[in-house]
Amino acid sequence: MKYNVNLKKINNVGMTFPELVLAFLMLTAFTTITVMVTQFTANFFQPQNIEDKELRYDWLNDNSQINKAFDSIIEFLSQPGIDKNTVLDLSQKCTSLPKTEWGIPTLSSKAIPTSYKICIKPSTSLSESNYPELANGDGKAGIYILYSKPVGGVTVNAFPIRRIFCRPKPFCKP
Repeated sequence: MKYNVNLKKINNVGMTFPELVLAFLMLTAFTTITVMVTQFTANFFQPQNIEDKELRYDWLNDNSQINKAFDSIIEFLSQPGIDKNTVLDLSQKCTSLPKTEWGIPTLSSKAIPTSYKICIKPSTSLSESNYPELANGDGKAGIYILYSKPVGGVTVNAFPIRRIFCRPKPFCKP
């Protein structure tokens, strides 16, 4: 066996100055690109400003808020103790304050965004029978459409939302 005696011990003392400059430039470039992409992406998640410079939530929050209000309104109006004529009277007026104008106690005063009004209308083909007919099993439950309409018209940030429901709930068949 032959051994190589000419092996030199390599003494590694760190990076040279050109390597250090190149590493620093690469780190700076990576950090700059990361910050630019983060700022660009964050612009999509900012609330949008409207004409009167009031900061408001975007359409996704409005949609969520209206759907929660719709849940409360439908739960209240689907009760059999609420008269059919009461619901028909509500169909005559659209409102942005259903708690006070419609008398729905389960809602807060800010349940509907100020840029929307909500309305209710009965379905034309499936009208609700009177309570005695419903109790006898001869009548049919009513189908109603609860919808929101933007006050300033349909835009990219405001669009109508609809919900169809049946009432009174015990007489609705799946």
